[in-house]
Amino acid sequence: TLTKPSAAYSTNVPPKNNSEAEQQKAEEPKPKRESLLPSSGPLSPIGITLFLATAAGILYYFTIKKEMVRQERIENQAKEEMFGRPAIGGPFELTDHNGKPFTDKDLVGKFSLIYFGFCHCPDICPDEMDKIGDALEILNRNRLTRDAITPVFITCDPQRDSPEAIKEYLQQFHPKFVGLTGSIDQIRTACKAFRVYFSKPPKVAENQDYLVDHSIFSYFMDPDGEFIDVYGKDRTAEYMAADIERRVKQYVDAKQKIQK
Repeated sequence: TLTKPSAAYSTNVPPKNNSEAEQQKAEEPKPKRESLLPSSGPLSPIGITLFLATAAGILYYFTIKKEMVRQERIENQAKEEMFGRPAIGGPFELTDHNGKPFTDKDLVGKFSLIYFGFCHCPDICPDEMDKIGDALEILNRNRLTRDAITPVFITCDPQRDSPEAIKEYLQQFHPKFVGLTGSIDQIRTACKAFRVYFSKPPKVAENQDYLVDHSIFSYFMDPDGEFIDVYGKDRTAEYMAADIERRVKQYVDAKQKIQK
């Protein structure tokens, strides 16, 4: 008879315990994860880094370029009012109503309103000087233009208009007026710079009264000595004050933009 094999001779292999199985699993090599990006080309990590660096450089360049263009535009706007206008103004050397030397450099840093006339003028010059004074009073109501304009009277009759004569003449007008005279050649130079016409009778006897024919304009100049505008006999004090206030604001705004 056949008998069952003894348990000692069993062919079944007993299972490994859990710790041995986990250790064996941990020792098995893990499969490598494949990168979603190619190793070379524009979509590789190096390619993307180079692209971002280039984009940043282009952005920086155009930011700087845009600022340069903006600054240039502001400077052009500041000079726009001068475009196409005659070159009025220039160097001169004269003497003020206190007998002291006075040149165009003494007006640098200030707005100025310059009028050419003569002390013996019976009506037109006094009217224009009064008009300038009235405009200055209007401008003094605004903090921006208060005491910002220097009115200047330059004689076209230096033979009669000495510093003392001009000083006495200016007492009739706005107290801020600066009166200027000089030799006939110095006056001619100043008149030529401002394109002022003047003429006196060719033959005048000593102590004979005479009139001087001259241009009737007030020249508005900026603190850099550049011509802004001219006001003729037909302009009122109110018009002059309003226009000067507008021009001063434009000049100040343009300078502030350039400095930023």
